[in-house]
Amino acid sequence: MSIVVNPFSRAEQWMSALKALLPDERLHLWPDVGSTSEVEFVLAWSMSADDLAAFSNLEAVFSLGAGVDQWKALAEHPMLADVDVVRLVDPAMADEMAAYALHWVLHFQRSFDQMEELQRQHRFEQPPYTPAEDYPVGILGYGTIGSRIGRAFADIGYPVNAWSRTAPTRTRKEASDEPSRFVGAEELTDFLGASRAVINVLPNTADTAGLLSPELLAAFQPGALFVNIGRGTVVDEYDLAVALRKSRPGQAVLDVTAPEPPLRASPLFDHPKVVLTGHTAGATLISSASRVIAANVTRLRQGERAYPLVDRTRGY
Repeated sequence: MSIVVNPFSRAEQWMSALKALLPDERLHLWPDVGSTSEVEFVLAWSMSADDLAAFSNLEAVFSLGAGVDQWKALAEHPMLADVDVVRLVDPAMADEMAAYALHWVLHFQRSFDQMEELQRQHRFEQPPYTPAEDYPVGILGYGTIGSRIGRAFADIGYPVNAWSRTAPTRTRKEASDEPSRFVGAEELTDFLGASRAVINVLPNTADTAGLLSPELLAAFQPGALFVNIGRGTVVDEYDLAVALRKSRPGQAVLDVTAPEPPLRASPLFDHPKVVLTGHTAGATLISSASRVIAANVTRLRQGERAYPLVDRTRGY
């Protein structure tokens, strides 16, 4: 049996890393697939359902990115409904996203944006800022990545608010270092109002699309910071532009948009209160991601189950 590798970029680097970690596997770099009937696993950034359906013995697809939107069509294809999709949960990527969130919150909380303007005016001054202990950071979506971001802020003295759709399963370890928890739609308004900065890491699902409605945007604290590193579908860009004019929130840093990239006529490009960063918050690092994927391939070869799998009932 064999494995097809179809990365978005850096194909030779991916193949080199995977061959070193999986020396006993037969790896094919797309579009060279060998015998289609022998393809058991596909490792890809994205691939059409029709292309995947050509592999009659396909057991699993391994996503080479953190997002899984591109795999939703598989569930609707009659030949792929039983094929597992394995999410990429890479600690190194979570660290990168935590660093990104730290950078932008610090940038505005510590008034570094004002310092840049003072420099342009040839002024060497110290603008006031709110101390970290009085600057609660809210994480919208407190899963693997969200909790890593939360720990990063808690470690340097920020109060952390965590919102999730359902109540978490608590453990003794979590109880000693818990953020302030907000659960479900009924507590979302309170969560937004309690946070000076809100960092969205929610995936794109039927439940999260358009979640930040005009009414919920109005629940942000005046002047609050909104950082979106989840999916752009969580908020309509025109609703956000209107909300920014009302300073609720007061500033937005958007690494993701919907559509992506934004249309040339999008109000985001020229908005004075918007920073766009072009989907760079968390890159897939081949050195670490290949180890995570290889470990999952080994589990499957040993008769165990890969994890985490996409839950098709939840959409991620």
